[in-house]
Amino acid sequence: MCAAHKTTAGILGAAGIALAATVLAGCAPDPAPAAAQASPSPSLTESVVAVAWMNGFCGAVKDFIEGNNKMTSATGETVEAIKKSTSDQLGHYATVLNKTVDGLGALPAAPVPAGETAKKDFLGKYTSARDKIVKAKADLDAAGRNDTAAQARAVEGLISAQKDTHGALDPVAAILGAPELKTAAATAERCRP
Repeated sequence: MCAAHKTTAGILGAAGIALAATVLAGCAPDPAPAAAQASPSPSLTESVVAVAWMNGFCGAVKDFIEGNNKMTSATGETVEAIKKSTSDQLGHYATVLNKTVDGLGALPAAPVPAGETAKKDFLGKYTSARDKIVKAKADLDAAGRNDTAAQARAVEGLISAQKDTHGALDPVAAILGAPELKTAAATAERCRP
């Protein structure tokens, strides 16, 4: 902003001189505040993208946790009944894991590299778990009716898959090194407990 000095020529004369001095000095009047706010700032746009991404990342994990919590225990009076119940349990878990893998895989590129690293890590763990469960279920289903060893292997497969997923239950902790995503997680609806 340029400054103009009053002269004794009067208020109109002072205004004219100030305008002339402004033009000669190359000063332009300040832009209208509305014009300055016409387009969103890049940081606002980046924030919206980060919140949307975190919402998807947290949402995929939250869906897994909810689906996992609905999984029933294997029960039954006979080996055959327990085998069927275990197969059903593995099928449920495979469905939940497949949905999680699809959800994480459908996420767009993360807005910052730390997000992409977290996504890759979680996707690897859930994919490994899903593959173990699918194999355990297929092996159990192919086993004989009274094959107790197949039942034991299926349970081992379930435990191994659960170990994989236990390392990928806190999406917010996975991005704490990225301030943009940490801030976004605080407002992303699906990241709330």
